[in-house]
This record gives sequence, structure tokens and C-alpha cells, in this order.
Amino acid sequence: MRKFLPHIIAATFFAACSPQPENAEMTNRTPDIFPDYVDVTVPAEIAPLNFYVNDSSECVFVEITGENGEKISSSGSYADFDIERWHGLISGNKGKSVSVKVSSKVNGKWRGYLPFKINVSTYDLDEYGVTYRKIAPGYQTFSLIGVYQRDLSNFDEKPLLESRALGGQCLNCHTPNRTNPDQFYVHVRGKHGATIIRSGGKTMIYSAKAENQNANPTYGSWHKDGRYCAFSETKIYQCFHTGKDKLVEPYDEMSDIVVLDITNNQIITSPLLQNDSIATTPFFSADGTKIYFCTCYNYPVPAEYDKRKYSLCSIDFDGVKGEFGGAVDTIINAQKWDKSIALPRPSYDGKWMVFCTSDFGTNPVNRAESDLWIMDMETGGVRKIDEINSSDTEGFHNWSANSRWMLFASKRLDGLYANLYFTQIDDSGRFTKPFLMPQKDPKKAYGESLHSYNAPDFTSKDIDINYRSIYNDLLSSERIKISLKK
Repeated sequence: MRKFLPHIIAATFFAACSPQPENAEMTNRTPDIFPDYVDVTVPAEIAPLNFYVNDSSECVFVEITGENGEKISSSGSYADFDIERWHGLISGNKGKSVSVKVSSKVNGKWRGYLPFKINVSTYDLDEYGVTYRKIAPGYQTFSLIGVYQRDLSNFDEKPLLESRALGGQCLNCHTPNRTNPDQFYVHVRGKHGATIIRSGGKTMIYSAKAENQNANPTYGSWHKDGRYCAFSETKIYQCFHTGKDKLVEPYDEMSDIVVLDITNNQIITSPLLQNDSIATTPFFSADGTKIYFCTCYNYPVPAEYDKRKYSLCSIDFDGVKGEFGGAVDTIINAQKWDKSIALPRPSYDGKWMVFCTSDFGTNPVNRAESDLWIMDMETGGVRKIDEINSSDTEGFHNWSANSRWMLFASKRLDGLYANLYFTQIDDSGRFTKPFLMPQKDPKKAYGESLHSYNAPDFTSKDIDINYRSIYNDLLSSERIKISLKK
């Protein structure tokens, strides 16, 4: 992400609105704004937190003041801050807070609101931005699916891969190695199915699955040294409900955990992970010595779909020998907990693990009751993260490289579309109030979008790939073959 040098600014700019209001009638409350950025904590590198005032205003005037008295302001139909001036003010108040004063003109009269704070974190967001898949929240067809990246210091978004260039095939599970896109993979499903892996400056197109394997690789995680990727080999189907509250339930017909050795193009397996149970969503520990995953008994669907409660487990992995350990450790027993666990994500500093819980299943995107929980990796203690959960779906979370920031997808705005939120964690494992990903025009961006933000992750830098070459390689029949390690 670009760094901005702090400097003092005194600037006022206007856009089709009357001058700074005078004699505004004061209210005794802070403004109701969209997005809700009241008292949030942000990194100094974040794009301007543009917002609307939800009071049928004809015009708004917003002034932000730093602790040393420096100011920026915006006037128009919504608060729309100049990017360079925003960064000058925010970076100059790192570790402090800025005061936001809002006035709005309603029925020809100005009203003023109590000021609110935006806290500027002492912790950097070293990442350039984020990557995510955009997908319509439906199930009949793939429609337009794309993997995109967004510069978090401004509003620039660009596509990495789009399904329309591949005849509408599905793109999913794009994952960098600890936010570094010098190593990443993405899966392609359908006629031209493959696993794309970029490593060592090369882009390699692998066969969708190894010889004699029953399913394609799906959810995955990189080992810290970059030689191995842990995947679940999963056959995913959909179960349709007849009630109005539940429409569709994705489920795994089968799923096993394997590791791909990209040095030898081999799949490493373990009999402990290839059996009648379902094992999915693997993630390497910070030091690479364990793989965390979720597993449950393969109850028949649809008769007993709601009995599928996934436990949190781990298995050792030897990165030198390329071997699994000899035992599976159950960390949280789902049957005793009466909750189903999904998407375990250890922080890269090894201190924390965040995971989802729901009533059953392992796909939180369709579970309104899905909440985020945190585990202290030293003590094993767990708690629900009440400070960031909402009454709707939370999930698809990932850590920044310095393990100080976390992003996650939530449907809290409307219950249908998943959007991206960011939060900071402190030394005691407490999170700050989440804030919605900034947009140039937030009402347009979130009110007119027909896509959910899916499978998000941080990226430490701009991803420079030759997508034309990748498209040509995918449309060809050439694939790197994957064998089973004997």
C-alpha cells in the first residue's frame, strides 16, 4: 500500500452546495450516517471514509479536525473527501483521533450534529489491498464470476480473472501465501478445469485433480515455506428446502484433506484423513507444523443434513519429510458443543485462531446464525467475538500479514449480499468496531451492486499477471500432471 507523508492541511472544497453553514440548529445526537463510521479505528493508509447522512438532507457539510487543529472538509450531496488531503490529515494523526463535525440542510434549514471520532491506529496496514471473488447470491447458474483486486489506499479495482473469458466457468478459492501474491493459486471448474499456481515467477496450470483421486481440490492453505499447499478434495452438492426461510444448503458428498508438493508435483495423503468421514477447510499453523481442519460424520442428506456438525481438529505435518503425523487431535468436539465449526484461520503470528460457528454444516455464507469466535492459541480459551458479530451472517475471514488487522464478509446490511468489513485486534484479543470497505460513492457501490464479496483476502502488493496468457493456457489441453506420493 502507498505511504503518505503527514502534512498539515487547511482546505475547504465544495460541490454544488451552499457555503459552510451558519447558525445551524444543533441537535443532541451524532448523525445517522451510511456507512456507519462513527468511532471506528482505521489504519492510516485507508482510503477516504466517504459517507451519506441518512436524514433526507439536500446538502451536507462535513469538517474533520486533527488533534493539532489541521482540517479538511467536504460539501455536497454526501461527504466525498479528496484522497491526498485525506491521507495528509489521517497519516498526520497516527495513534490519535480526528473529530468529524457534520451539518446537513433539510427543508432549506441547516442542522448540526454532535461530533464523532475516527481513531487512527498505531498499527500499519502493510498490505497494498485486498482480493475477492464477486458472485451473485444465487444458485441456478454461475452468471458472471470474477476475481478482483482493490487498492485500499484509494478506490481502484481491477479484474484478475473473469469467467466470461472462459465460457462462464466457475473461479474460486484464490489464495496467496500469507498475503504475498508472488505465490498464489486459484481453481477453475468446468470444461477447462485446472488449478492455477503461481510461484517463483512462473504460472503453472495443473490438472484439476490427481490420478485416482475422487474429487477436485477446493479450500486450501499455503505452508509458510511455499513448497506445500493443503487442500480439501471435495464433491459439493446442493440440497434445496421447501420452506421460505431456508432455500439451499450446500453440502459435501465426500471430502478428504491432502497436501500438494509443488516441487515434485505430488499429492501427499494420510489414511487418517481419507475415510468415511468428511474433512474440509484445512489451514496451516503459523509455524507450518500443523494443519487445522473441520470434520464430521457423513450423515445422509437430506434426511439428516442438520446432524452434520463439524468438529475442529488438527494433524501434525513434517515439512522436511513431506509427511502427515500419526494422530488426529480433536480440539473442539462439535457434538458436545452442539455447534458446527468452519473456516479455522490461525493468525500468522501464532497467537490467535478465528473460526465460524453455525447450527450445522460447513458453509457459513448460507447460515444467518453464523458467528465468529476466537481462540487463544496459548491457553486454548475460546469466546464469541461479540464486538464484531451481527444478527446476520459473518464468515470468510482472513488476517493481514502482521496479524493486527482482520477482514471478514458479512450480510448485516440486507441479509442477502455479503460485503467486506475490517477490524483491528489488540494484545488481549479484543477487536475494534468493524468498518465497511470504503467506496467513492458508497450508496451507489452498495445499493446498486448485484454481487456478493466472496472469499476475501489481503494482498501485500499489486498482482501483476498476464491474464491473456493464463486464458490461453486454460483453453488449451496442456496440464501439469499430478501423481500420488507412494
